[in-house]
Amino acid sequence: MKHGPLLMVVASLLCFVSTAHAVVIGYFPGLDKLIEQADAIVILRIDANKVEFPNSNLLSTHDCYIYQTLKGDIPANKRITLRLMDTRTEPQTPFGHGSTHLMFLMKTKDEPTAYRTLSVQGANVRLSDLGHEKTPKGETVKERVLTLIKSAIEYRKKEHEEEQAFLDGLMEEQPEPADLTERSKKK
Repeated sequence: MKHGPLLMVVASLLCFVSTAHAVVIGYFPGLDKLIEQADAIVILRIDANKVEFPNSNLLSTHDCYIYQTLKGDIPANKRITLRLMDTRTEPQTPFGHGSTHLMFLMKTKDEPTAYRTLSVQGANVRLSDLGHEKTPKGETVKERVLTLIKSAIEYRKKEHEEEQAFLDGLMEEQPEPADLTERSKKK
């Protein structure tokens, strides 16, 4: 077993090399700084996942439909391919087909797409999936972003309450019928 120590060194080096390219997601710099750092701020919908799992830079490639452009020159009401990064702290990917996001993007050089997500917390905010055809309320970019964040909070709260009500219903011995016609017969 002369190769045992050598294999351990090689394995250690491979682990080091494979993690050395990882991207560090920066802390939330504040909303004003985040807006300032972004070359583009858009409301987008994920239409297709071209590369489902992120690469070593935590980026995955998606075909996106741009509902609104709050900052920058990405055309609205068009499809564009973007490299997106999940900058949240949740373990599951938010980039499901049809999901809608407020994304803070930067222009790229020598990359397969013209834009990608800024690598700081807050650069990806999951929004409700409906109602993004209208410009958000507010005169400034910051006011519009705040409107979207407030609606995301309301959406998440409602989503959580509905899930909690369903889970509570699972605990009941005789749950309410799921079918609306059966509910109306009971009343």
